[in-house]
Amino acid sequence: METKEPVTIDSILAYLERAVANREILSAHDWLKYAHMMTVLLGAESSLLYKLQQEVAQIKLSYLNAQEKINATEAKIRTEARDEYRKMHEQKAKIDRVIEMVRISKLQARLADAEYRT
Repeated sequence: METKEPVTIDSILAYLERAVANREILSAHDWLKYAHMMTVLLGAESSLLYKLQQEVAQIKLSYLNAQEKINATEAKIRTEARDEYRKMHEQKAKIDRVIEMVRISKLQARLADAEYRT
């Protein structure tokens, strides 16, 4: 993954997806390197998730405070129908995926280390 473009979680995930799809073998060092990069970059992704969660909460509140009084269930359903709600859940899934990739990377490195020692 040598490029002059800025490294992002999306670019790392895309690279790893291509490597797996092409059945490339990544070393334990590579797994840990990409896990480290994603961990460092995860802060910005978390901040984006918090911003989206706040936007969704504000949308729900606006439905509840609207002239036409609706109950909380209807406000929830209307909120969940919005693109902001979908984006929020996509962001949460992305963060969960990165966390799982970091776990897998650590395990991969341990397995490679154990194999090397035997």
